[in-house]
Amino acid sequence: MKKLAALTLFLFVSASIKAQVADPTLPELSWLSGYWTSSENGTEAEELWTNGSGYMMLGIHRDVYANKSASFENLRIVQTKEGIFYIASPGGRPGTTFNMTIISDQKVVFENLENDFPQRIIYFRSGDTLTARIESEAGDKSMEWIWSKTNPKY
Repeated sequence: MKKLAALTLFLFVSASIKAQVADPTLPELSWLSGYWTSSENGTEAEELWTNGSGYMMLGIHRDVYANKSASFENLRIVQTKEGIFYIASPGGRPGTTFNMTIISDQKVVFENLENDFPQRIIYFRSGDTLTARIESEAGDKSMEWIWSKTNPKY
């Protein structure tokens, strides 16, 4: 009888966890995955996003400037039972976490109003064009990148 009770409890907990995080592939953000590039004013920009396996998407952003110096940022989107979060680590520094606040067909918004800048990160896609925008809460300070879907060079 104790074994049956333990098995029942295990199945109940497993079903509860699965219900809280229903799909380990983040299907609502699958439109973000791929290799995205742009070239503007001597700066080559690229962003690469993996698929959402294991409740996580991994991303990397790199800018290579005309003088050949570069900057980079490690990125993650993770799904937990508390929600979906974007974690940005510019230059490999410790990550800053942003909560997903809006999601629609091909647009997602993440916010951290306690961060100095940015406070909001927005991605939206139209066809083979992906736009990323970072901005302050008031929207008075912002930066934007527009990329085209590309086949990786590697």
